Amino acid sequence: MVLSRPDLLDYIESGRLRFDPAVPADSVEQVSVDLHLGRRFARFRRAGLVFLGSVRVHPSLWQADVWERQETDAFTLEPGELVLAQTLEVVTIPNDVMGLVEGRSTWARVGVSVHISAPKIDPGFHGIITLEMANLGPVPVLLTAGEDRPCQLILLRLTTPCPESEQYGTRATHFFQGQRAPIPPRQA
Repeated sequence: MVLSRPDLLDYIESGRLRFDPAVPADSVEQVSVDLHLGRRFARFRRAGLVFLGSVRVHPSLWQADVWERQETDAFTLEPGELVLAQTLEVVTIPNDVMGLVEGRSTWARVGVSVHISAPKIDPGFHGIITLEMANLGPVPVLLTAGEDRPCQLILLRLTTPCPESEQYGTRATHFFQGQRAPIPPRQA
């Protein structure tokens, strides 16, 4: 079951669903919560990168020499470019819901894909949500931290709450738990 605005507000007011900083009331829509763009961005270095021999979770994928990191209030996303961005808000998901982060249609209409893949946010997740943003359009797009709302979080109630021992963050492979930067914290 998808949570509607009254449910979302109840979860937020009760502290079961948390956002830091708090989301304004006008960010809570009919069945989603709009999230703001943060200030940290990471993109592949333009010089020296020949190719990726494999796409798998391996520490070499997150090495410093592969990524160019920026912390800025404005970032220009060029046509054909991919950037790892993140939400401004630190999100805490309770054990009885899971989230789906999705791009907003306004962004899609100008060619910006906000979250390319893996929209699932597991019960127990706590951290900043990383966005895989790509500009598929013909013109550069200015991304403005703190102002832009490129994505929305949709929450679905679970049929059975997830036990604490099975929530996200309980295994060593859950390395996005507590992330504060677009590159995983234990590998950055």
